[in-house]
Amino acid sequence: MKVDVFSSNAKLIELTELEKVSYLAFYFTENKDQPEFAIQDMSAMLVGLGFARPNASRLKDKILRSSDFIRGTKPDLFRLSQKKYSNLKTKFPELSDSEEINSDDSLLPEILLHESKRQYLIKIAQQINSAYENNLFDACSLMMRRLLEILIIQCFEAENIPDQIKDEEGNYQNLKTLINKIKSKPEIKLSPAAKKEIDTFRELGNLSAHRIKYNCRRDDIRNLKLEYRAIVEELLYLAKLTKVSC
Repeated sequence: MKVDVFSSNAKLIELTELEKVSYLAFYFTENKDQPEFAIQDMSAMLVGLGFARPNASRLKDKILRSSDFIRGTKPDLFRLSQKKYSNLKTKFPELSDSEEINSDDSLLPEILLHESKRQYLIKIAQQINSAYENNLFDACSLMMRRLLEILIIQCFEAENIPDQIKDEEGNYQNLKTLINKIKSKPEIKLSPAAKKEIDTFRELGNLSAHRIKYNCRRDDIRNLKLEYRAIVEELLYLAKLTKVSC
């Protein structure tokens, strides 16, 4: 659950400043595994959610006087008391048990997938972004490759020619074969730029999957993010999953 969704669901707008802080402290404990917070960071979060910026000294005094908080591991850090944490855990049991993927569109704008109304595609995009944001770059490159593979298959399905990419047993062929075939099919009008760049992402995913001493790095992905977004958007259009032409 994203913090703005939590803010809305928990009706933070109706709470006092100190209550807002306790709710947000609980959110970051459960959802981000960040049990301690600094006054400066909490103030910035409140502003980011559209609330007034607290007076830092006054807020610190309120926290020190409140039984809902205790000191953290450093002088400038605070955390929820066990009693307050338990109360909020009872009120929001779904936070830690949720399977919702937390992501912030850092690599692939998830709105590109929303028009498809395919929840499995949206979840893959969320996993791509979440992996990138959490420095799981090998996982990110593998999910990037997976999304391309699925979208290529759906391009063939959109043209009612899926049998052309299946083997004798009815299974879809490997990604290298899929890429070669989508480049050559006149029914699927892949752009010259996409034809030139698409195999880059197969190779990137292959390195993470098969190269024993290779670890994907942020720059391996960051330097290609615009090209990847463009290819995904084009494939969505060719698969007739979006009405926006690229």
